[in-house]
Amino acid sequence: MAAWAAETVDGAMAECSNLGIPRVRADRPHTMAKARRRRKPSTLEKAALSRHCPGVMLMRNTEHHCDILVVGGGVAGLAAAVVMADLGFEVACVDAMPPEPTKAPALDGRTTALLQGAVRALSACGVWADCETESAPLNVMRIIDENGRRANAPLTTVFDSADVGEGPFGFNVPNAVLRQALMRRLRELANAHHIAPAKLSEIRYESTSVRATLEDGRVLTAALSIGADGKGSPCREAAGIRARRWTYGQTAMAFSVAHTRPHGNTSTEFHRPNGPLVLVPLPGNRSSVVWVERERGAAAFMNLDEDAFLRALAARTRNVLGDLTKVGPRFSYPVGSLLADRYAAHRLALVGESAHALPPIGAQGLNLGITDVTTLAEVLTDAWRQGCDIGAEEVLRSYERRRRPDVVARVIAVDALNRAVMTRFPPVQAARHLGLSLLDRFTPLKTALMRQGMVPVGEMPKMMRGEAIRPVRRLAQPSGTTGIS
Repeated sequence: MAAWAAETVDGAMAECSNLGIPRVRADRPHTMAKARRRRKPSTLEKAALSRHCPGVMLMRNTEHHCDILVVGGGVAGLAAAVVMADLGFEVACVDAMPPEPTKAPALDGRTTALLQGAVRALSACGVWADCETESAPLNVMRIIDENGRRANAPLTTVFDSADVGEGPFGFNVPNAVLRQALMRRLRELANAHHIAPAKLSEIRYESTSVRATLEDGRVLTAALSIGADGKGSPCREAAGIRARRWTYGQTAMAFSVAHTRPHGNTSTEFHRPNGPLVLVPLPGNRSSVVWVERERGAAAFMNLDEDAFLRALAARTRNVLGDLTKVGPRFSYPVGSLLADRYAAHRLALVGESAHALPPIGAQGLNLGITDVTTLAEVLTDAWRQGCDIGAEEVLRSYERRRRPDVVARVIAVDALNRAVMTRFPPVQAARHLGLSLLDRFTPLKTALMRQGMVPVGEMPKMMRGEAIRPVRRLAQPSGTTGIS
């Protein structure tokens, strides 16, 4: 290990010399200090050093400054890092997770249904092309309502994207595939730095910058931090932003299955008293499944062996996929909602589940996060061109004003739908059945609802409309490295 470290340092020092940056001896601290006093690297030299000498610019107990610090390496965090770097900002992304394996499992149940706006945004920043072949289009969405109905007479409502005339509603993509595509794009951007695996120790919002200290002692400063660090967001808590949480006594089980009958690019959502069960197409005769049950029931199902689990699932899916032949790894998580009191503060913008979280109904989760990111990108590029401080609270408040109405409307709608699906109160069941029946028969209303479900409340971000945003800086040529390790 010591020999490898010495080799790495020597190689980095040689690269630094080639770039015209003073070479110093790592074993002579006083020489290093003297060299720093003699001459400080210019901004261009620092950028070159970070690209050609990975790790040197962010050694322990040193500081590295960038425009935007993204905290969180989930899909929303990586998307934020890619979008902001693609627009010319220098970005660092702190990711607690190591990179995904080179190939996702064939039946990985962790998938995301991306609506067309999110797909257009990912296309605009060079990510979607790597996802398309591993994704399945969502042409039809079918709701089968069993709650309060006779077993042999469920109420079925079908939403066909052909009625809207804008292609599929979206695409279902494995999370591992999406994460790999985002990381590949990060590696291509010389002004993007993926720091992984790394964990945040402390974050402070100061008057002119945000200062983050990692657990290994490295320090990053930035004009703005983007909190994409999940429901328990340390960024949100450090800023003193409260979040309201509530649960439903439910657990979601996520997995994928292989089946004998083609799905026809149709997503099927069963409304059942214990919670929804959703079948979402994947390429070939495969589908991802989100099966919501009461907590105790979900625990019992998760403990079943594969054959018993498939039999239980088949009994609840009405043979719409034929025989279920194989199930992939099963994951489970509690179903709940979260809504932050604010989405922005001094030097902080929240995106994704650090700002809002919803039950797995209606493909809202990550699509809301992508809308957050693309809206924030517009706000920041406009502020930059006007000479404003991108981390100033008044700038970030404009982001919050644009996003809050859409998020609150969808949180209320999904919460109400989940409670309506769960209820055993006959008048509520009757009202839900009447609404679905009228919707299925009245095509103009159904079409209007489909269109509204695919776009945010208020102004749709440019990237989600397929429009380009002019970068704030000219992008350097791809370097093939992430700069900081």
